[in-house]
Amino acid sequence: MTAPPNDEQGQVSEPWLDYGCSPWRLSSQHAADLYESGVKLWRREDLIDIEKQLEESFAMEKFTVRCFDGRVVYIKNPNFGVLKPLWRPYVKFEEYWHHVRTTPQGPPETYLCTYLVDWVNESSRNFEGPVENVRSLFNTKQQQWEASMTCKAFTSQFRKILERDGNAKRVTKLVCFALGDLNSKPPDWWSIQNEALPEDEQELDTSMIDGALVHHAIALTMANIIRSYAKPGEGGVRLLTQDPGYCDETKDIIKDIGFEVVGGFGAGGFAEVDDESVVFSPFPKAPVKQIIAGLARPLAFIHLKNDERIWNPRGNLYGDPASPRTRQMWERAQKEVKTSMKSKAAGESVIVMRAKNN
Repeated sequence: MTAPPNDEQGQVSEPWLDYGCSPWRLSSQHAADLYESGVKLWRREDLIDIEKQLEESFAMEKFTVRCFDGRVVYIKNPNFGVLKPLWRPYVKFEEYWHHVRTTPQGPPETYLCTYLVDWVNESSRNFEGPVENVRSLFNTKQQQWEASMTCKAFTSQFRKILERDGNAKRVTKLVCFALGDLNSKPPDWWSIQNEALPEDEQELDTSMIDGALVHHAIALTMANIIRSYAKPGEGGVRLLTQDPGYCDETKDIIKDIGFEVVGGFGAGGFAEVDDESVVFSPFPKAPVKQIIAGLARPLAFIHLKNDERIWNPRGNLYGDPASPRTRQMWERAQKEVKTSMKSKAAGESVIVMRAKNN
């Protein structure tokens, strides 16, 4: 309760009730004001910095996080000096709606942090081990993808994007987000339900990674198409992928087939996106569109068709929700190419392609 003020005669008036002035309500208004004034939620240098901090977490007593109002907060590192940490750190993003609409879970000091450090327990993954014959599974899935009608349609549309205005645009990077781990095993509840089905309706355990296998195959197709337009002397086209869920075995496999793994803790890959990049983001759990909207204008952005959706049917935020700035990003695009592709080979996903004129 606020101390009672004095009236004009110096008499004490009735006390003011401040129950509506909660830290969260004040913070959300401040966040909205900063956003409206054009302050960026994420900066390239901050993403690079937090990625480096997590890479060196063994020797870090604390992590330094910058809020988007310019303040700095410090987070104690529970893995400091731990040789074999059970909990693996990663960057957890707090996007626009977390700052203006949903009640945050952390302390008030973190209300204006657009990224934080969180930890995931890896005991189950360590116990289960990797999936067998993943490379063989990938080769099979890649062949199925390349032979599919969806691949042919995708290739045609993607070439049109690169060839718009009659001139092939120069692309130096294909940056992928959330392609999925190739060594994910089904949870016990899924296995129990699957085993209860008639034998002819049961799925293979490896069906859990079908989507991830196809996503990597699609990325390789895109990279090959982009490279086919490269001119002598322009340098190579890098194929980058960020997914903090990758295990070491997956990293080894995808490096062997031509990917560069970046942003192992979930932040560094965003710093790679620039105006000569193509972005592929099929099923992100991070606000990929919002982050990129404040960092660059990629030549093409391929993602799920949920541009204007914010809340899922359960009333929770989508993993990569729209925001005022993502809407502005699409509106700035002078040319838009859309194609919807649904097939078993593509994991029943809908892919939207958008491109901008230079």
